[in-house]
Amino acid sequence: MAGYKETPRQKMIGMMYLVYTALLAMNVSKDILDAFDTVNTGVQTTNITLSNQISQKYAAFEEQYGLDQEKVGPYWEKAQALREEATDFINYVEALKWDLVKQVELAKATSDEEAIQMAINERGLLKNSNTTLNGRTIYDINTSKVKSRDGYNQPTEIMMGNPEGPGNGGKAYDLSEKMKRFRHKLIEAAGPEHLQQIGLITDSIFGSKDYLLANGYTESQLKKLSFDGDYYGAKISYYPGSTDMVQDSWEYHNFHHTVLVADVTLLNKIISEAQTAELNAITELMSDIHATDFTFDEIGAKVFAESGYLLSGQTYKAQAMVTAWKNSQLTARVKLDGGAEKEYTSNAQGVIPLEWNVGVGSHSYTGIIDMLDPSTNQMEEYPFQGSFVVAPPAVSVSATKMNVVYRGIDNPIAVGGGVGGEISASASSGSLTRTGNGTYNLRPGEANEVTISVTSAGSSLGSMKFRVKDLPKPEALIRNVVNGLVSKNALLAAGRVEAEMKDFDFDGVHYDVVGYTFRYKTKSGTTKEAKANAGGFTDEIRTAISQSNVGDMFVFTAIQVRGNDGKTKTLETPIGIEIK
Repeated sequence: MAGYKETPRQKMIGMMYLVYTALLAMNVSKDILDAFDTVNTGVQTTNITLSNQISQKYAAFEEQYGLDQEKVGPYWEKAQALREEATDFINYVEALKWDLVKQVELAKATSDEEAIQMAINERGLLKNSNTTLNGRTIYDINTSKVKSRDGYNQPTEIMMGNPEGPGNGGKAYDLSEKMKRFRHKLIEAAGPEHLQQIGLITDSIFGSKDYLLANGYTESQLKKLSFDGDYYGAKISYYPGSTDMVQDSWEYHNFHHTVLVADVTLLNKIISEAQTAELNAITELMSDIHATDFTFDEIGAKVFAESGYLLSGQTYKAQAMVTAWKNSQLTARVKLDGGAEKEYTSNAQGVIPLEWNVGVGSHSYTGIIDMLDPSTNQMEEYPFQGSFVVAPPAVSVSATKMNVVYRGIDNPIAVGGGVGGEISASASSGSLTRTGNGTYNLRPGEANEVTISVTSAGSSLGSMKFRVKDLPKPEALIRNVVNGLVSKNALLAAGRVEAEMKDFDFDGVHYDVVGYTFRYKTKSGTTKEAKANAGGFTDEIRTAISQSNVGDMFVFTAIQVRGNDGKTKTLETPIGIEIK
């Protein structure tokens, strides 16, 4: 942080910071690290929720665009441009987060695919493989599994460069530049009046002239700041009541001598800020569509339901509205299941809330919205309809670490829920065959994961992701052998090496022995071996056993087996036998 002369006070602060970081290096509190884990988990959950809300907002926006392309078109184009910028920025931050974890924790991995498998199967660093949500890749990092939890040297070198400072390869400087670019795109979409609410500010001082003057800065101080369009910005700060500048780097404050769990948490927080700003900007663009009065040729009533599938005891909630309306209070006349008509009144924005708490079964409703058509100045009726399903109460409990299915065999899958058995299930890969009411056989493909999705009466009931593994290896055995001891005649009677699955709860799984090596010593002390291409004893092996004496020992090793999945596997554990 060179480039200016330090005051005695600054030198003292710098010395105190060195002492602090030395203490930090010796012992980072476990409670602090655990707190980061908790915060990171919460932010990651928030990010997924925000992503779903953004997706729904774009879908609603697109529906309005389909109804009136001429009116909505300019706003829709801005929304599409913002979506592309947001996707690029969030994908960059997600990739940076994952790359940081790979370099610090998974340096032995030779490819991204290997790193992902190590992170999931060996370390638990990733809760699942990279997930695509709203067209964006999400890496759900489990920071509690970070080994170098109190180490900050390598994260600092990656984020700040070595030596620290811009132009030395530090990722934090690239990140702040991309944040600045994305912030400008958000301002273009939402308008400069929302500048301070957008966030993502990496300059220590940033804002319009009026904003900075209103927050205590002077004209003489502003003259020393850089000017970008209509905004002042600088990575400096001022002593109170002074025009002396002090270097104040966002990158240094956030990524200098910080541990990996803190970096991951901060990057997730930046993603949360970006998605919140994107959601607000899209909402602002949608509100701009109706900012002025307009006349339209086509108009229709719409119903937006929170969910079309409920459990018994839950309340159905929906909003009925006329698309592209003038702000006014509306009245809807609604019948549920053909019953008596009931009136519902809108709020000032023209949204009419509908709520019912009814019993199990399929329900439908019809309604009419009365509204003044601005093109004719006459009251018009706009019909709408909707339906929903109420299911019996249900609960699902699953062992999340046991969500495994196996290749080469039929994996029984049970699906519950729906109304009157009206359920349907599908698999993302492989084949899923119905065997009964709510029961299926899953035959996985070559993918390492498969997702079972369930729908009922046209509504999604959710999905479950399973890991796909090869069949586990069996145990090799020879009949009549007890504790490694067997008589010559009993061994000859057994006549073969077999493979058996023990404690595996799938019917019909079997392995055939397709080869092994037989090793033994002759009376002269010479070690010999014989090869077999099947499970049975060869003539050479039977002869060796026939000529054996008490105390002679045989070893069956390199035992190869082939199971239902058609794959040949070598068992690590040999069979050692002594003649009694």
